[in-house]
Amino acid sequence: MFKNAIFQIHWFLGITAGLVLAIVGVTGAMLSFEHDLLRAMNAGVMTVPVDGRTPLPPAELVARIASAEPGKQITSLTLPGAPGDSARVGFAPPPGTPPGPGGRPRGENRYVDPYSGALLAPPRGEGFFRSTMQIHRWLAAGDTGKQIVGASTLALVFFCLSGLYLRWPRRWWNGRAWLQLHWRLKGRGFLRQLHVVVGTWVVLAYLVMSLTGLFWSYEWYRGGLYAITGTPVPAQRGGPSAGGDAKAPPMAAAPPDLAAAFAAFDNVVPARSTLTLRLPASPGQPLEFSYLDTDPAHERANNRLVLDAATLAVTAHERYVDRPVGQKLMASIFPLHSGGFFGMPGLVLFALASLLMPLFTITGWQLYLDRRAKKKRRRGAPARS
Repeated sequence: MFKNAIFQIHWFLGITAGLVLAIVGVTGAMLSFEHDLLRAMNAGVMTVPVDGRTPLPPAELVARIASAEPGKQITSLTLPGAPGDSARVGFAPPPGTPPGPGGRPRGENRYVDPYSGALLAPPRGEGFFRSTMQIHRWLAAGDTGKQIVGASTLALVFFCLSGLYLRWPRRWWNGRAWLQLHWRLKGRGFLRQLHVVVGTWVVLAYLVMSLTGLFWSYEWYRGGLYAITGTPVPAQRGGPSAGGDAKAPPMAAAPPDLAAAFAAFDNVVPARSTLTLRLPASPGQPLEFSYLDTDPAHERANNRLVLDAATLAVTAHERYVDRPVGQKLMASIFPLHSGGFFGMPGLVLFALASLLMPLFTITGWQLYLDRRAKKKRRRGAPARS
């Protein structure tokens, strides 16, 4: 009876939450290579010709951007790690900007030619991927969609565990019993094979996706992960440097010691890849640098260096490689979720697994309808004398 109860819950959630997961899976696969696709579509925006040019010093780059956009407050500057890549600047949201999907007003981000300081056109396709992300995370339906996606993600955890339990073979030690797909089967037998065998192929990827995806769905889950791993809960970034407060007091576009601040950073970190400076919301606040090593573990393996605004002395230097294992995992939630934590093979495998999610919704529905049809035929069959 316990196994039957698990089966009943499995199929009921499959024909309900499975529909949501099919959408989430397809959109997740589309987002897997968002940056690569945008780069390919936006030569001249996300990448610029070098032509023997030398990048502008950061302070001069900020000054040129400020003179080009005198009415906007610069909140961040991201410098590329490779020649030919564009820089990126963040602007504070104008006063009165309504909150975005994350609950806070968002500022504008623009790409910049690091050799001339010229602001570049918005990348083509960026709006499409922004909409795709909104569908992926909350079905483009605000808090209601967020709750639906969160509940469906919990259902995916149940699918993985209950699916393994329901199909546990007698010869569980035999790999072929778990992984071999019998192509000669037809009809319901083949549908069931597709559902259970292919599901076994991707079950680990789905568990990782779901257990990390819940990080963005539920505050209690996110807080629990921070507590279990011993990771300090990040403070909410206030002020326009985070793009979150349109009413913060204005400040100069570039602090007077910006050039010296970058020189101080270079003295501590002589080699790096991508580098982002978050300008303080008001004079006197610390200068915060976030950077990647020249050969980072993954795209989110960020290091953090904080300088005192007055003395430019280092007040904090947190390196990814020096963190405890739990804190490394918390810093790697997104790469784990996308598969990028495991390099390009992981990214490709997770994208393929995401694309397969509609397969389980379709085969699950077909198996369900087939069972209903058989029950209906049995009820309509004449009784034997």
